[in-house]
Amino acid sequence: MAPHNLALRADGKLLLATAPAAGEVVVLDLQGPRIRGRLTFGPKPHGAAFLPDGTAYVAYEGIPMLRRVDPMSLSVRATISLLEPPHNIAVSPDGQVALLTSLGSSRIWLINIQRDEVTDKIQTAGSPHDVAFEPRGQVAWITNWESSLIFRLDLGSRRVMVVPTGGKSPHHLAVRPDGKEVWITNHRSGDVTVVTTADREEAARIPAGKGPHHIAFSRDGRRAYVANNISGDVTVIDVATRRVVGQIPAGRGLHGVAVW
Repeated sequence: MAPHNLALRADGKLLLATAPAAGEVVVLDLQGPRIRGRLTFGPKPHGAAFLPDGTAYVAYEGIPMLRRVDPMSLSVRATISLLEPPHNIAVSPDGQVALLTSLGSSRIWLINIQRDEVTDKIQTAGSPHDVAFEPRGQVAWITNWESSLIFRLDLGSRRVMVVPTGGKSPHHLAVRPDGKEVWITNHRSGDVTVVTTADREEAARIPAGKGPHHIAFSRDGRRAYVANNISGDVTVIDVATRRVVGQIPAGRGLHGVAVW
């Protein structure tokens, strides 16, 4: 199956795992745990994100399009056609909008969730890759893959601010649950950059494994977990001290990580 990205429902009971090579999204009931079903609605499903009503957006790189799916009935609710292959997606905390990056483009697509349609395209630069919202939902952070830069996007003004970091190839990111910091994995330098959201400055660099990809915080914000693609392990970081407290072997090729 070769699972790639993960999307966890807010109640922690349902998980989506995209498998681009297999052309499917596996729906996992975590209470079992068991496979509830498979969504086969398009080639190369990549990014996925749950919406407040329990449906989810799945970004398909092979078409290109975004589908709104119902993981419980294994059906399609809506289809949004795009001009470019979509990649990663994030949903605002209030469930009103989604932001979508695309392959081979420096644009970010803004999706109105109520209408299931593209309402704006926001120009950045370089190769935007992943997106994460601050808890209040008015600001989003975006990695810029082929650089040492990240972007801060103010949704109200549509202003994009370039924030330099010391990492190489910022890949994925997560905002700390209290909103005070954004943590970015750096694929080529094998570490995590910590940037404060208030003053947009780099506060720390934390070693990880080789080829770090996704990062996720525990719900209480005390631990961060980094999936290391090349070294095949998960780095566990104490958030308060910013120190590595564990390295969990898991096998090569890791990409996504979810904590519940």
